[in-house]
Parts: sequence; structure tokens; C-alpha cells
Amino acid sequence: MKKSQLHNIKETGFTTPDSYFDTFDQHLLDKLAVQKDMASMTGTGFKVPENYFEDFDVKLQARLKKEEELKDTSKIIPMIPWRNVAVISGVAATLLLMFTVFFKSDDPLSINQVETASIEDYLNNENLNIDDIATLLNEDDLVLENFVSNTLTEESLENYLLNNTSIEDLIFGK
Repeated sequence: MKKSQLHNIKETGFTTPDSYFDTFDQHLLDKLAVQKDMASMTGTGFKVPENYFEDFDVKLQARLKKEEELKDTSKIIPMIPWRNVAVISGVAATLLLMFTVFFKSDDPLSINQVETASIEDYLNNENLNIDDIATLLNEDDLVLENFVSNTLTEESLENYLLNNTSIEDLIFGK
């Protein structure tokens, strides 16, 4: 809210729940009674065992010594040293590179080898406009018979709508 509109506020913005003040007195008295009961209690409720602090240092030193002995006896030995892993992965990468360079295919890539889904994905993800597509077409491609001769059956149209649209698209007309 802008500072220039602050003088237009008519309410404070603070509200209380319905029937809050009807039971307020009872809630206040209940809290006071609980506080009075708490004040009459003596002690914290926690007890320390007898002679706990007198032999605490001795027990602590014994436990620390025991943990150090366990730490010294249990060393972790790796199953495969990292140096061997680095050498093996380097050899594998070299072999893979060698196979891709020396055993490549001599067949040139043609448009027939590209999947239709890849082409559709490219066209959907690129921001192509009508002018970009029109530059790729010539007059022979734009013959009316190419567009009219394709007939759609009810079954193929129904399959297309079931597979490529959702109920929301059909309702909202996206």
C-alpha cells in the first residue's frame, strides 16, 4: 500500500474470534490457577546420582581411552585403490575414443534416417514463423492437390484427438 493512501484506512486490521470475550474470564482464571500450582513446586524435578561428579573424570578418561583403542585397531582398507580406478577409466576412455574414430560409418546421413518425432520436436521447440517455413517451400510443394488429396477417416481423426489432446484443451479451445 502506498503512503499516500494510508489516511483512507478505516479499520485497524485486528480482529478477535467470535465469542472470545464470553469465555475470557474462565481461561484467565484457569491459567492463574496453573501458575499458582507451579509456583508451589520446589526443585527442578531432576536429580543427579550420588557421587556422580566425584568420579566423572575417571569414567570419562576411561571411555575416551577405550574409543581411541578401537579407532586404532579398526582401519578402513579400500577394496579397489583409487589409483587403479583412474588408470582403468583412462584406458576405457582411450579405447572408446579409438573405436569411434576408426570404425565410423561411411554411409552419409540422409533426411530419411531422421525420425519423424525428432523433426516434430525441433519444429515445436524452435520459434519458427510462417515466413521461415515459406522460404523452404517452392511452388511445386504448394499445389492444391497435395492438401486436398489427403482424406481423414473418422477413426484416424478420433485416434489423433485421443492421443494428442486433453479434455481441458477441448473445453477451453486452446
